[in-house]
Amino acid sequence: MSTVVLERETVTSSLEQGMSALSVSTPPAKKERSITAALWFLIGCVTLMMTGFAVILPVFPQRLQALGMGPETLALMEGAFGLGMFLFSTPMGTWSGRIGRKPILFISLAGFIVTNLLLAWVNVPLLFIPIRFVEGMLLAGLSPATMSMIGDTIPLEKQGRWIGIHTTAQAVGFALGPGLGGFLSQTLGFTSPFLLSAAIALLASLLSIFLVPETLPEQVRQEARAQKAHHGRSAKVHQPKELRFTSLVVLVAPFLIIDFGMIFTYPFVFPQYPFFLEKVLHYSTAQYGMLFSTYGIALAVFPLFLGRLSEKLPKKPLIIIGSLLFGALNVFMFAAPLYPLLIAGTVLAGLGSAFVEPAMGSIYLGATTSDNRGQVMGMRGSAISLAVMLGPLAQALVGPWVTPQTTFAIGVALSFAMALVAFLLLKHPGRAAQG
Repeated sequence: MSTVVLERETVTSSLEQGMSALSVSTPPAKKERSITAALWFLIGCVTLMMTGFAVILPVFPQRLQALGMGPETLALMEGAFGLGMFLFSTPMGTWSGRIGRKPILFISLAGFIVTNLLLAWVNVPLLFIPIRFVEGMLLAGLSPATMSMIGDTIPLEKQGRWIGIHTTAQAVGFALGPGLGGFLSQTLGFTSPFLLSAAIALLASLLSIFLVPETLPEQVRQEARAQKAHHGRSAKVHQPKELRFTSLVVLVAPFLIIDFGMIFTYPFVFPQYPFFLEKVLHYSTAQYGMLFSTYGIALAVFPLFLGRLSEKLPKKPLIIIGSLLFGALNVFMFAAPLYPLLIAGTVLAGLGSAFVEPAMGSIYLGATTSDNRGQVMGMRGSAISLAVMLGPLAQALVGPWVTPQTTFAIGVALSFAMALVAFLLLKHPGRAAQG
C-alpha cells in the first residue's frame, strides 16, 4: 500500500504518480493579511455553526417526552442524522471540487436554517427522523469545505496551526451550545433553542457570503466542469475516472483507518462511563460532570496551542504518541477509585487528540491537490460519520454481555491498534524509498 511520507509532507513515488494525473496549477498568490482575515471569518462561521448545532441537543429528549415518545425515537433521529452525514460527505466533498468551496459551505449553512425551523414548528415526532436525515445530508459538506479552504490558501508549513484553530473552534462551539440550549428551553420554551440555532446559522451564512472568498481556483472549476461534460459524451472516460477514485481511496486508506478507529473508540466506550462511575464507584453527578468538562476544555485548548507541533515535528511520532495518550482515560478506569487519576486521564486523552488531529489534517491536505482535496476530505468525513454511527451500535450489541472493565479494555486495545497502524503504514523518509 502506498503511503504518505510524513517528513515535510513529501510523498512516495507511487503517491506522486497517483496524484500527478489529477494535479493542477496552484492557486494564485494572495496577500497574507487578506488570507488570514478570510480564514478568521471562516473559523467564526465554524464556531457559530457548532454552537448552533449543540444548542438543540439537550432539547430533543425533553421535547420527545412531551410528545409521548421515548429514547427509541431519539436513537432513530440520531441514527438518521449520522446516516445522512455518512452517505453525503464524499459527494459533498466531490462537488466542492467542481462548483467551489463557498457554494457547498453556503448550502450547509442554509440547509441548517431550514431544518431547524422545521424542527421548531413540526410536532409530528416521526417527521423528526427524515428531517434529521436531511440535516445530516446537508451538514455533510461543512467540514470538507472548510478544511479544503485551509488547504487551498495556507502553505503546507503553516497548516498545522490553522487545523488546530479549526479544531478549537469546533470544540468551543460544541461546549457552549448545550448549556445555552438547556437554559433557553427552560426559560423560553422548546422552540427557542431551534430558533436561536437557525438565527446563528443565518449569521454564519451572511458571513460566508460577504466575508469569506472562494478559494478554489476558477481554472480548476472549469476543468472539472469540462471533464464532467466530456464524461457525459463519451463512455470511454468512465473507466479511468473510476480507477482514479479507487486509487485515491487506496492511497488514503491508512489515514481513514486511523480516523475511524480514533472516532469509534469514544462513542463505543462512552455509554459505560456514567453507569460505572455512579453505580459502581458511587461518584456524584458533580464529579462526573467535572471529568467531562475537563475533557472538553482539553479538547478546546490543547489544539489551539499545540497545532504548530505538526509543522515542526514529524507527523508519525505525533500520531503514535497521540493515539496512545487518547486511551489514557480508559487505562485509568482500572484505577478508578483514585479520582485525581481520572482527571489526569481526561487531560491526557485531550492532549492525545491535540497531537493527532492537526497532524492527520496536515497529512490529508499535503497529499491532495486543489481538484481532489474536497473529495478526499469528504472521504474522511464519511469515515468519521461511520465511526460515530457504529460506535454506539457496537456498544448496544456487546454491552449486555461484557463488564464495564471489558469495555474499557477494548477501548485501550483500540488506541494501541491505531498506534500500531500508524507505526506500520506511515513511513519515515529514510525508509520511504525502500517501502
